[in-house]
This record gives sequence, C-alpha cells and structure tokens, in this order.
Amino acid sequence: MKMRRSRVAAASTAALTAVLLAPQAVSAVGVVGIDFGTAWIKASLMKPGLPFDVVLGKDSKRKIQAAVAWKGEDDRLFGTDAANLASRYPADSFQATKLLLGIPCGSDKASAEARPFVDRVAGLHGNVIVPASEDRAACSYQRANANSTLYSVEELVGMQLANIKGLAEATAGERISAFSSMTSSGAFGLYGGLDAAITIPAFYTAAERQAIYDAAGLVGMRPRLVSDGAAVAVNYALTRTFPQPELHVFYDSGAGSTRATLVEFSTQKVTPDSILTAASTPKEVTNIDVLAVGWDRTAGGLALDLIVRDILIKKFEASPAATKLQTPLRQNQRAMAKLLREANRVKHILSANAFASSSIEGLAEDIDFRTRVEREDFEASVRAAKLDDGFVAPLAQLLKSASTKVSSYADINSVVLVGGNSRVPLVQQAITTAGGVPESKLAQNVNADEAAVMGAAFYGASFNPQLKMKAIRARDYNPYPIVLKEPNSKPQVVFPTGPFETDAILRQYDNVVEDFELELGYEHAIPIFGTQSTRFNVSGISSALNAIKTAGEIKSVETQANISVVGRPLGTLGFDDAEILVKRKPGTIVDSVRSFFGGSIIPSFAKDLNDTDADAANDTETQAERDANLKADRSLLLSVVRLPPSSGARDGKMASDEYRASKDRLYSLDRAAERRSEREEARNQLESYLYRVRDLLDDDKSFEAASKPAERETISAKLSELQSWVSGDGDGADTALLRLKRASLETLVKPVEKRLTQASARTTAFSKFEKVQVEADAFLLEARANLTSALAKGEGSKYSAAELDSLDRTLTKDGKWFKEGVEAQKKRGPNEDAAINVEEVEKRAKKISDTIAKLKRRKIPKTRPKSASSKTTSSSSSSKASSGAKSESTADSSKSDSEPKVVHDEL
Repeated sequence: MKMRRSRVAAASTAALTAVLLAPQAVSAVGVVGIDFGTAWIKASLMKPGLPFDVVLGKDSKRKIQAAVAWKGEDDRLFGTDAANLASRYPADSFQATKLLLGIPCGSDKASAEARPFVDRVAGLHGNVIVPASEDRAACSYQRANANSTLYSVEELVGMQLANIKGLAEATAGERISAFSSMTSSGAFGLYGGLDAAITIPAFYTAAERQAIYDAAGLVGMRPRLVSDGAAVAVNYALTRTFPQPELHVFYDSGAGSTRATLVEFSTQKVTPDSILTAASTPKEVTNIDVLAVGWDRTAGGLALDLIVRDILIKKFEASPAATKLQTPLRQNQRAMAKLLREANRVKHILSANAFASSSIEGLAEDIDFRTRVEREDFEASVRAAKLDDGFVAPLAQLLKSASTKVSSYADINSVVLVGGNSRVPLVQQAITTAGGVPESKLAQNVNADEAAVMGAAFYGASFNPQLKMKAIRARDYNPYPIVLKEPNSKPQVVFPTGPFETDAILRQYDNVVEDFELELGYEHAIPIFGTQSTRFNVSGISSALNAIKTAGEIKSVETQANISVVGRPLGTLGFDDAEILVKRKPGTIVDSVRSFFGGSIIPSFAKDLNDTDADAANDTETQAERDANLKADRSLLLSVVRLPPSSGARDGKMASDEYRASKDRLYSLDRAAERRSEREEARNQLESYLYRVRDLLDDDKSFEAASKPAERETISAKLSELQSWVSGDGDGADTALLRLKRASLETLVKPVEKRLTQASARTTAFSKFEKVQVEADAFLLEARANLTSALAKGEGSKYSAAELDSLDRTLTKDGKWFKEGVEAQKKRGPNEDAAINVEEVEKRAKKISDTIAKLKRRKIPKTRPKSASSKTTSSSSSSKASSGAKSESTADSSKSDSEPKVVHDEL
C-alpha cells in the first residue's frame, strides 16, 4: 500500500453544490453560547432583532448553579433549587459533574490514577459513583432512591444543558438546531434553528471532548467546541484593534481548575472566501491565534472551598459539641453539605476581610455551630496543601511551551485576569510573587464572569456569514499531538501541538485491494487517559473488488482510497468522507472489469442463435464498440467503523445503543417533568380561582347586585363542592380533570362577571356611539352638498352618490338598532343579561368611523374634458338634482350620464 503526502482537505464539488442548493429561507439565524463551568452555567444569545446579552434564569439571574437534584422519586430540580436541596437530600444532589466527563471509572490502571478525582467529587455530598457499565470506562452516579437508579455523567450533564437550552429557546423564540453545525465545508447556520457553541477547558482530551459533545447530543444539540481561553480572547478582540501584533495571557481561575492561555492578536487584509459572500474586495480581519496553554486540573475555587470546610470541621471537632454527636460529623452527609455551602460563603468574606464569622444552625443532630475563621489560618492551610503552587504552575508551563515566542513577561503586553477565583487575594499574590508576573502587566479589562460566554457566541457567529459582525478568525489550540498509525508505516503526526490550522486532513492510499485498519491516538501517554488510541476499520474495498480479484484480473485496475482524518468536534478523533476511486488500466478489458464499470457483455454464442426478436436482430453493435463507452473510473463510498478496544481494555465512549437509550430516557424525563409542571399549574390556577370566587361571594357588593339569589346559591354550592374535592380526591387528579373542575365553576360565575363588565363599559360605549352618529350625519350632509356642487360645476368629487346612499342606509339601520336596544336595556335590572351588548355597540361605531375616515382621506380626482353635449346634459342634471323634483331613480340616471368618469373603491 502506497501513501501520498497528507494535505488539507478542501471542500469537494459535491459539498459546494449541496451548500449552494441548500434552502436560503432559514427559519432562524443566531447563536447560543454556553459556558458550562464546574460551579455555574451561563448562556448568551446572539440573534438579529434582539440585544446581545446573557440569558437570564427563571429567577432573573445572569448565571445558574451547575447542579441537578431530585426531591422525592420524580421531582427533578435545577440551579439554585437543586443546590439548596443538598443539605436535605445530599445523596440525590449532584454538583460539579463536569469534573468527571471522560474520566475513567473501574479497576484498571487508568481508573486507579483517576481515583483521586472521583473521590474528590464524591466527597462533596457523599455521592455514590460507580463504573457506567462493564464495557465502558466511564462514571455513573447512583441515586439514593428505592431503585438505586444510575445516571451516567453524560446524562446528568445533558440534563443541565437541556435546562439552559430551554431558557435560551424561550428567550429567542426559536429552537436550537438539532443538526450538526460542523459540515465538511465548515459552513455554519445552514439549517433552521439556532446554532450553539460550548466552552471547554483547553486541556480536555479527546475522551472529555467527546463526552461533553455526547451530553449535548442527548438533548438535541450539535454544538461547536471552543476552549474558554479562545472564547475570552474573541470577546477581548471585539472592541479593540491591533495595528501591530500583540501578545496577551488570559489567566482563568475558575471553580474546577486554573488555565493560562497565550494568545497573539494581529490584523491582516484578506479576500472573503465564503461561498455565501459575493464580495471580492479585501477586508481587514482580526486573527486570534492561541499559541500556548498551561493548566492545573485541581487548583480552583472548589479546592479552596474544601480547605475552608476542613478548617470548619476541625474547629467543630475541637469543640465540646463534637462529643455529643452519635454519628461522627464527617459521616453525616447533610452536615458536610451544609459545611461546604458555608465554606464558600466564608471564602468570599475572607477575600475582603481579615476574618469571617461562621454560623450554622442545626449543623448536626440539632446542634448549632458558631466559630470564626482568620484569613491568616486560611492562607496557611492553602500553602500547606501546596495549592498556591497550583495557581502558579499554569504560567510556568505556558512560558515553557512558548519559549520560542516569548522569553519573559517583557515580551507580553498584559496578563488578563478571568474567572471568579482570580479575584481571591491569595491567587493574585501567588501570580505576582511566585509566578513572577509584574503588577504593571496585570489587567482586569474584561468581564471576569461573562467574557467566556459572550465570546463563545461570537466565536460561533464567526462561522456564519449571514451574521454581520467584526471579521474575526480564531484558531484554537491543540494541547496534545495526535498521530495516525497506518499499515506497514511509522506513526505520523497529523495534528501537531499548537493552533488548529484545520480540523480535517486528507490521506490518500494507492493500490489498496483489501479492507484495512487505521489507528488514531496521542503521541505520548497522558496521565489518567493514556494515549487514547482508537482503532478504525476501513471496509467496503474487499467486497467491491471481489469479482475482479476472483477472476485474477486485479492488475487490470488502479485503486486510490481517500480518507479524511477529522477532529470534529474540535480535538476529537475520527474519520470522515471515505471513498475509493477505481480506474481502468489501458489494454484488454476482461469481463470482470467490464461488469464492474457497468458495461454489458455480448455472449460468445449469440451469433449462432436464430433469434427472431426484432431488437436483437437489429443489434449489430460489437463488443469493442460497447467497451469504448465504458467509464474510465468509478468511485465508491467506504465505511470507517470504530472498533471495540482490544481484549481486556475499555474506553469511555458511549456505544450507539447506549446513546439512543440515554437519549430516549432524557426525553421521557423531560416530558414527564412538563406534565408535572402543567398539573401543578392547573392545580394552582384552580385553587386561586376558588379563593377569588369565595371573595366575590363574601365581600363584593357589586357581584351581589349583578347576580340573582338562586345564582349565588348555585355558585356557593359548587364552590363548597370543589373546595372539599381539592383537599381530598384532588391530590391525585390529572391536569385534564383539574381544568374541567375549574371550568365547571367558571360557567356559573362568568355570566355574572359579564353583566358587571357590560355595566361598567355601557355608559362610555353608548356615548361614543351617539357621538359617532352625530358626526356621521354632519359628514353626510356636507358630503351631499359637495357632490351637488361638483356636479353643477362639472368637476370631480371625492364621493359618489351610491357611496353616500349606502352610508345613509347604514346610519339609519344602526341608529334604529341602537335606539331599540337602549329602550330594552332600560327595562332590565342589574342582575339580568344585557339587552344590547357593549362589544357590538363598539364594533358598529368603529365601522362607521373607519368608513368616514376612509372617505375623507380620498383625493379629488381629475376631471376629464367634456364635449358640449355633455355640458348641456350636466347642467340639466345639476338643476334637477338641486330642485329635487325627480325621483331617486331619475336622479341616479342623470348622475350616471353627467358625472365625470371617476372610479372609487366600494364602501
């Protein structure tokens, strides 16, 4: 097998045609950016017609806690509600689930290395974390319900993404597209619905990237992935220009980890290369290149919270109250959850004060706990745990990997602080002292909390030419070199460490005649994750060439297999667009080759047959003539299938059947939650309506005056019946029955409420109708006078006699109806239904007003020149019209003969 040099995969003609022929009427154009953090989730929305801003949660806050919890068997909560539930149901409250995405769980070596990460998350609330299955090296959480239900990390993350997805869709009024935004051409926004982009730490391996992508896929999203450092850099570049290249470090310390990202900003003029952009004039583009990344997976705000919690635990254990506990404090998961929450509060206070007072009521077994934490003790504990080194390590790692670009901080324009944990004084002190960053280089010129989520949306929008924004090209970072192992060849790096120049590399294999295997993985083993080598089987070659090989004529053709090595979503491992091109070699064409290329064969005995068929008799085409029309080559699609790990090994990727089952499971949970929400809403509406009707019967004198005694008795009886039902059988009623019960009472109350509504609006409506009638009569009198004058002068008029007569008839008819209705209404009491509806009075008044307004807006038409005979007739008609001696029919006849030919809209 021969291999040619790898090259960047260009968009094929077929892909280009598909894009050009794609429907241009897109139902929605926009991007949702999601910053999925360890402690908080934020989303931003960019959509034409709406202000670009952060999506608000149900409590109108700009960020949502990354938590999901269960209250009881089926009541699922998110955000603050879920976090608050941890102190009551700690084993059913799941937080910081992001930290276990792609992390192996099991008994193998990788799982043993990952055990500290798993134990740290499990220790937050005493969650039970087990292997996802015997075949998959991933983690699952076990609920504390009767069935000990298991949920994989992808499922729990997917639930939280579904929650934020619903908020974004409600804000946008559009759905997020379930189609992949990462086509072979890189186009974005070709399908209906909003696109999505999710931030990830730059250090994520392929397994972690695939895990969060699968989690999003479970809830109907196919997002782009962007490192949080690159997203912040995009946000930074939006309001700035870079006449000269600049180097900036974005130091991002969040709840789960700390990252440092070196980014180069530059400006260049380029020619738009989008197939959707017709312009060819060069324009300025801001280039954003991520040159290096450093990180520490454990140094973050959560680690500081755990240190503060440990301080609080030690203070309690040293107090006399500890001896009163029947269960040790560290084994009381409710108490541990309360302490963790208090530790977070104390940490924030210590960021601005020398000490913090702590108070927890009912910490454990009804024992209250109060103490005081000094900042000095806190910082000493951090140094003892060597956590301050973790805050500095990313900077040292970054400078080392970027040594060819920068030698010291003098070569860097600024170090921008990002993330909530970067505001902690201890962290800033570590950066300037141990990290060696000059204070003059520190900058806080971006929104530390929202820069990533805003930048994620802009990053996604930069791939969509339909969205008008600053031209930006961002190249994210690949932290681990990816190698391709081919048959009989040495491993070759296809995606080196550094900025991603492309996410697809085309590989070409000549003269392949059998199916073969390829292997993708990392060049060097990564702690916990290993090399993540994955084998793929390229099939379809052997079956396609089977007939030619069986005939022993495989040398009569040339083959060329083309396979794209892709990193979509960014940084994952896979293949795409595999095909084989088979070409005929010059020379004699044998039957097996002829059949492969779709040619027909003339049997050797055909000339000896006495065939009477007319077509056969007339067919004199020779085999050589048929062979001349054969295709020179033929292209066939190949299948590239991921192979299971070798014997005894496991990987963390979800199998297709498990993925479908999880997707159906989450869909069922969401629909069940919707049904419960609808039922609760129906029950609340019924209860509030019962209270309202009770108040009408007891305290509302106007309701009493508008209702008959019998009606009030009936309403009161129904009210008592429903109140008893709600407190009894109503607890188990479904949504439909609750709505039916409310409707049964509404049918009794609404007639009385309608009387009140009619009575309150009647005076105003009647006065308005009478005013309209008076104004209409005045207009009609004036309009008839103007028409008579115009006819006498032989000029055009705004109105025709037919229009005015029609208006006159309408006024007469409506006036009679109104007068009769008013008289009938005077005979009815306040507890009787209205004889004339206010709505109908308002409707007729509006129709008359609109008709008159339309007539008044008309312009006087131009008059055509008339002959002498026409003038004589016009004068005669005018005098007859003014005297009124003739009948209406005669007047109409005269008008039609003499009136200028002017066309009006009908009344």
